[in-house]
Amino acid sequence: MYRLLIVIFALTLMSCKSSPDYLNSQQLTSQYKNVGFVTFRMESQLAFFQADMETFYRPRITEALQDLGFQVVDASRLYEVMEALEKDAPGLFNPNTGQKNSELENELFIKAMQQVKQELNLDAFLFAGVDAVRANFSNNLLLGHYARWYGQSEVYLADGVDAGAVLSTLFTQEEGYLPGARLYLRFRDGQNNILSVGSGGIELLARYDDDGEIEPKTSDYLFDDKAQLAEALDFALEDLASHKSRKK
Repeated sequence: MYRLLIVIFALTLMSCKSSPDYLNSQQLTSQYKNVGFVTFRMESQLAFFQADMETFYRPRITEALQDLGFQVVDASRLYEVMEALEKDAPGLFNPNTGQKNSELENELFIKAMQQVKQELNLDAFLFAGVDAVRANFSNNLLLGHYARWYGQSEVYLADGVDAGAVLSTLFTQEEGYLPGARLYLRFRDGQNNILSVGSGGIELLARYDDDGEIEPKTSDYLFDDKAQLAEALDFALEDLASHKSRKK
């Protein structure tokens, strides 16, 4: 099942779009110095790795942001406040369908953010985690057999695969993509607006086998290289710093 879900990633990923008008790290530290670190969350299909990845990344992210000049505090109680507000909210669920009122839910979330922001004297909130994005590659052999995404690059052929044997069947178009894991640092203000995002590629979640078919990596071979995990954080911080300056 785990392998199947990784294949589904490759079929359903949205393409990477150009960055919106994000604040860079210098602007963030000057305008939103006090940051509440809310959560580190793995995408649902990668939830198996939640505990280990959070243990690795949370302290490192906190330390890295402090080195940039942020004051970082734990703001995980945001969800406790949200849960309490939901319990007291009439009309959150449709009595006939059981469907959640998304507009009311967003209003409650902003209310929870405002409460926690005041309690902890925050300027912004940080939501971090790992998700799956497109790792793009080209059939231009001058670029090598690499997929590239958010600073990271990795050979897109599984170990032991003969490139000459597979490339003729693999390349039916000029470019393609595989699912790649991305570390993200997402900053939001007290109205739940995105201020900025820093992204760093970690590793491919699947590669091509000898038959040109997508071969998902098994859990034993994912997220086991600490140097690679640390590199993804460096990429995310570089991405955060690279956004063009904009007015507040």
